[in-house]
Amino acid sequence: MKKGVNAWIYPEGFTISRILTESAKIGYEGVELNMDERDELNVFKITDADVKRMKEEADSLGLKIPSLCTGLFWKYNLASPDESIRRKGVELIRKGCEIANKFNAKCLLVVPAFTMPEVPYEEAWDLSKKSILEAAPSAEDFGVYIGVENVWNRFLYSPLEFKRFLEEIGHDYVKMYFDVGNILFLGHPTHWIKTLGSYIVCIHVKDFLLNERRFVPLLEGNVPWKNVMKALREIGYNYFLNVEVSPYPGDPLKAAIDCKTALDIILQM
Repeated sequence: MKKGVNAWIYPEGFTISRILTESAKIGYEGVELNMDERDELNVFKITDADVKRMKEEADSLGLKIPSLCTGLFWKYNLASPDESIRRKGVELIRKGCEIANKFNAKCLLVVPAFTMPEVPYEEAWDLSKKSILEAAPSAEDFGVYIGVENVWNRFLYSPLEFKRFLEEIGHDYVKMYFDVGNILFLGHPTHWIKTLGSYIVCIHVKDFLLNERRFVPLLEGNVPWKNVMKALREIGYNYFLNVEVSPYPGDPLKAAIDCKTALDIILQM
């Protein structure tokens, strides 16, 4: 398995160039970049020349871009009762897969939905599934997996339900992006890993402190890392572990440095 980091570990204001440079210095092997509607990685406005420049810099530093991420699926809910919002979410997946292809990234992280009181659960299920299936041909055309992530969205809260959702979609390019830290409050990471198995195409790692119900840096919480690593090896997972934590307020690089050290320890378990 390889050592990756999500760019959100650095403070706002860091350029892509600085994120890549600092990540390489610290010793990460890959950087997961985050798309938005502003700044350098504006998903709807970024040019081929922009992507080429960023990828060339990553290549020159010996870094991969294993995956792309975005927080925009909370804005463009794939299960929204508003068709225009769902259409924008589908467009986001299509554009994200196109950009991921240019970065030679394996997958695009997708939040499948967040449920709302006014939309029955079964309807949210069907709308999300429909939206993802509309975008799936583009994912296949670009050779990029749609990595449906487990998040705190009141949706798909058991491994069996999550697997059933993917099975009903039934598309070769719709898989799972597994977040180890997100799961701990809801269930046991090893259950999810064993149940989802080959559906898992990429992984976020962070830790979670159960008694305080908050995310913490790696090895400072209750994630059973030894068992997690054993389960990942048993399913044959051999791609990136992407650290996803926030920067420390006192220093812009310390969180990335600490988590790289922790990731080295975890990979030896």
